[in-house]
Amino acid sequence: MISDIIPLFTSFKMKKTLNSKQPIELKDAAEEKILKAFGEKLKALRTAKDFSQDTVAFVSGLSRSYYAEIELGKRNVSLINIIRIAVALEIELDELLALKESKKFFK
Repeated sequence: MISDIIPLFTSFKMKKTLNSKQPIELKDAAEEKILKAFGEKLKALRTAKDFSQDTVAFVSGLSRSYYAEIELGKRNVSLINIIRIAVALEIELDELLALKESKKFFK
């Protein structure tokens, strides 16, 4: 669900953060963990549908090497490309963005 990923973009001390105009702080190496978790989720959804990387990349309008790097957690994907990938995988966007235990990424 989309509610599972909301904590990735909000702070647990939301009022304090908004009132103090402080940026959201991620734990050390959290960005890499988020990208890796997203890539693993993407791969699991793709393989469950028995789609190849080539097929998903082509339908998404992405190069296969770029798509492969997303699955490896090496790319920070734009929202537009995330939507393209969801359409190519024939899934809802919230299913793609649902990451379990997302709260652990924040300080």
